[in-house]
Amino acid sequence: MRCSYIRLLVNDYEACFRFYRDVLGLPVLWGAEDTRYAEFDVGSPTRLALNQREVMAEALNTDEADMSLPGQDRCAVIFEVDDVDTKAAELAAAGARQVSEVRDWTAWGIRAAHFRDPDGYLIEINCPLQILIP
Repeated sequence: MRCSYIRLLVNDYEACFRFYRDVLGLPVLWGAEDTRYAEFDVGSPTRLALNQREVMAEALNTDEADMSLPGQDRCAVIFEVDDVDTKAAELAAAGARQVSEVRDWTAWGIRAAHFRDPDGYLIEINCPLQILIP
């Protein structure tokens, strides 16, 4: 596994996008002020990503009433793996709390599963979807 992203799940996406782009001066690798998701170059193979907080909450079916969560996720650590199915099974067998089954997130271009660490932080393992071209 390699840490590919640190994803901040933000309430005010547009303001945060402008902050990281204009104030910190980070180059935008993907996304724009109105896309609800963006990636920034931070000078290393790991990227910083911003995601509108509700997008992740909707994807994982979490809500403010779930007291086992840190009041809706604020951060996710993303690990790229070679085989999501195998790694998810290994993590679950080792005792990791799985919160989403392995599935294709076609709109995101990835196959992924989600887990929580002992303190409730969101961990995503993923790999790019292999798109077959006829």
